[in-house]
Amino acid sequence: MTPFDFPPQYEPFTKVRIGSNILENVKALVAVGDNIPLLIGNGTTPRVWLSIPADKTGSRWHPLVKDNFSSHPDIKVEVRSKTIVVRALHGIVLSAIRGVESSLVVQRLDLRPFGLNIYSDENALHVMGNTLTKNEFRNMSVVVAVGTDA
Repeated sequence: MTPFDFPPQYEPFTKVRIGSNILENVKALVAVGDNIPLLIGNGTTPRVWLSIPADKTGSRWHPLVKDNFSSHPDIKVEVRSKTIVVRALHGIVLSAIRGVESSLVVQRLDLRPFGLNIYSDENALHVMGNTLTKNEFRNMSVVVAVGTDA
């Protein structure tokens, strides 16, 4: 498996809740091939990196958000006290709130409009047709890797 390139300023949260799943000491939620579509880093306000496939083969990727700065006029990043919301024309892509110490609660995630079948609801994380509920993941680089040699 190819090691993933994380931005040098990226620091993962110690604990993340998404749906009914708990991630502890996990660097990334999902990898698609050698690419990580979404990173939510620790900071006073959560810090987001979002990349999407630039072609149908997924061989090229385009960064839409780098450290909370949008590179596309249709993508808006709203930073508030301890929350972050990323919006696109179709609605909310990501909504997350920083908890106590180094914890994060992902309230909403939906990457489907970008061609990535990755989304969450209050009960589960859905990745490429799989549903993850009531799981705990610890000390991992990536929870789900799709299309890799892993």
